Amino acid sequence: MQTPSTTRRKFLASTAGAAAGTLFAPYIMRAQSGSPNGKLNLAIVGANGKGKSDWQAAMQEGNNIVAMCDVDPKRLEEMLVSCEKGDEKKGLAGAPKPKGYTDFRKMLEENEKSIDGVIIAAPDHVHFPAAMMAVGMKKHICVQKPMCNFIWEVRELHKAAKKAGVVTQMGNQGRTMEGQRLAKEWVDQGVIGKLKEVRLWTNRPIWPQGMLKKIKAPVPADLDWDLWLAANPHIDYFEYEDAKGKKGSVHPFAWRGWWAYGSGAQGDMGCHIMDGTFTLLDQKIPTKIEVESAPIDMEQAPAWSTLIYHFAGTDKYPALKVTWQDGSFINGQLNKPERHPAMDDMDEKEWRKAKSGMMFIGEKGVIFEADAYLQNPMIYPKKLMDETKAAMDSGAIKKTEKRSTHPGEPQKEWAHAIKNKLQTSSNFDYSAPLTEFVLLGNLAIRSGQTVEWDKEAMKVTNVADANQYVRRPAYRKGWEFKA
Repeated sequence: MQTPSTTRRKFLASTAGAAAGTLFAPYIMRAQSGSPNGKLNLAIVGANGKGKSDWQAAMQEGNNIVAMCDVDPKRLEEMLVSCEKGDEKKGLAGAPKPKGYTDFRKMLEENEKSIDGVIIAAPDHVHFPAAMMAVGMKKHICVQKPMCNFIWEVRELHKAAKKAGVVTQMGNQGRTMEGQRLAKEWVDQGVIGKLKEVRLWTNRPIWPQGMLKKIKAPVPADLDWDLWLAANPHIDYFEYEDAKGKKGSVHPFAWRGWWAYGSGAQGDMGCHIMDGTFTLLDQKIPTKIEVESAPIDMEQAPAWSTLIYHFAGTDKYPALKVTWQDGSFINGQLNKPERHPAMDDMDEKEWRKAKSGMMFIGEKGVIFEADAYLQNPMIYPKKLMDETKAAMDSGAIKKTEKRSTHPGEPQKEWAHAIKNKLQTSSNFDYSAPLTEFVLLGNLAIRSGQTVEWDKEAMKVTNVADANQYVRRPAYRKGWEFKA
């Protein structure tokens, strides 16, 4: 007997194949790039952790990693050796050992003439200075999500990249997948009736976050703390202690919960889980955000939060709300919405397994996905899913969305786009406003009250104090960038 997941995979595999030849429209680039049949020379900022899978994906496109940067010399050396050895399971042959650096500025300066593009997979606060420097050299850039962790930085980086004419990409892989395109086509063509509401949730944070105690500590031997801070003003290295007395370090993972370095649960998963919603709503920005959360302080994101994003009505949609829920309550219960009545014929076990997910609620049914990427959307009631598949088979439901050249592989898509002068799925024209959508939730969380957003003026209009969170409060001398 097939499981629901097995059925989903087969269904999506068949639909993806039908559109595999559809490419994104080309556009003019002023920056230099490799030839269609050549190899790109790429550099990586943040070589270990998520950076490893990013540069390995780019290498699978037949490109060279010529330089790597990581502020942890031990972790850097591991990646330099890993690149040199290759990985047969991933189709990666051994390559010349890249040059290693702990300071991305030095890496870019010394290799400016030889680098075609830069992958940035360091903590969120490093995205802006590293990407701005690379763009200033007219290097193509692929930046992990979120683009930056402050809205002003997102907009400045977007402007700079457009001026430079480089190929850009953010690492939100769901944007490249078939499932997001199917959901868009289903909603646009009336499968679930008029869209009325969206509900999103995640089990993040899965790292310590919220009301942690800071403890001054000696800097680890294998960490250049001053470089790790990047554009942030220097502070002494610290560890944290939670309510149970458990201690830990912000490096290499728990930085996500600190506003100066990360973006909380929103920054980690918002650019994934909110991505499909952003597409379905035709890339609109909310006008008002309501908030409820666990206690917060000036430095840290809360243990849980619930946000209600309000979107103005259009000719296509009525005014509607998007609800976001993250984290767990003090009793361990996941902050998750109730299952919609249209999903009564879903297996209860499948619903309970959905620790992250989304529901797009229409007049006739619900599109549901239990992962972060909208990879395998299903329609409830199940009868409506069966009718939809039949309509797709007959051609009654049209394929109107352009497909990615590399579904699920944003780094490969980016490298391919550079060589072939194509547009990417999550180029900054798309991912900059998506990131702003996500970060507006953090703006509301930090202000502790409902905020009304004026997109054109880039300001909160009803809570003046909230505008202090639009831009990083201070930049270290020598690390200032502006488009």
